[in-house]
Amino acid sequence: MLLQASFLVILVVSVAVREANGKFISNLSPVCMRCLCHASSNCNLSQGCSQGYCGPFFFNREYWEDAGRPTLSADDDPDRDQAFADCARDFRCAERAVENYMSKWGLDCNGDEVTDCDDYALIHFNGHNDCNQAIEGTNFGRRYATCRPRPVEVTSKDP
Repeated sequence: MLLQASFLVILVVSVAVREANGKFISNLSPVCMRCLCHASSNCNLSQGCSQGYCGPFFFNREYWEDAGRPTLSADDDPDRDQAFADCARDFRCAERAVENYMSKWGLDCNGDEVTDCDDYALIHFNGHNDCNQAIEGTNFGRRYATCRPRPVEVTSKDP
């Protein structure tokens, strides 16, 4: 019975699902989000803007626009001059932008027939149009490799 309960916990954790704007995003777990943040900027919460990329997830205005232009609050105006930069520099708002982007563009980029954190990393770094491009050899790719979520292997013992 304990083995079954442990398997159920592992199964629930391994198929973690995030919800963004009412859409479910399979395999975009909190561990994956933290890893994307780490790969982007070492998850530097004070990361400003540089060459049009901003915040701890280090994305640009086009990414934010594709993500539905989330704002700091419901009453904020996405047309406000600093709405993009303010959202990108705020961890929670930036996280919503990443979730929205993956909800819109998430697909199997590496051809392994599973859409998972590896695919989200490719999409996040390369954009959805070039997500089949490798990230190895980039700073993002090297950091991602240090925190990349691994599939949980379940073994059963015969009694």
